[in-house]
Amino acid sequence: MQLYPLKLVTVVGESVIMDDIAKEGVKLGATGYTMTDAAGEGSRGARNVLVSSGAKTQKVEFVVPMEVAEKILKHVSHTYFEHYACIAWLADVQVVRGQQYL
Repeated sequence: MQLYPLKLVTVVGESVIMDDIAKEGVKLGATGYTMTDAAGEGSRGARNVLVSSGAKTQKVEFVVPMEVAEKILKHVSHTYFEHYACIAWLADVQVVRGQQYL
């Protein structure tokens, strides 16, 4: 079995921006993404899956090469961080069938 070293970009934020982030990630070179509902607590307080205003918190993840990861993180940080509850991080991953992500 061969493992491919790639990057996992994870973005958690208000649902109102997550579809745009997912689509932009693909435009920037990701071959796909996974999006799920999320809940938690952080510097901006508790975020439930469904808050009183009806807004949800979601998580979108991309498995990508480093060059694409940097593009996605730059886009997210420059476009959304100032105006939305949003966080992003990068992790090393080893992927089976990783050639699909290149």
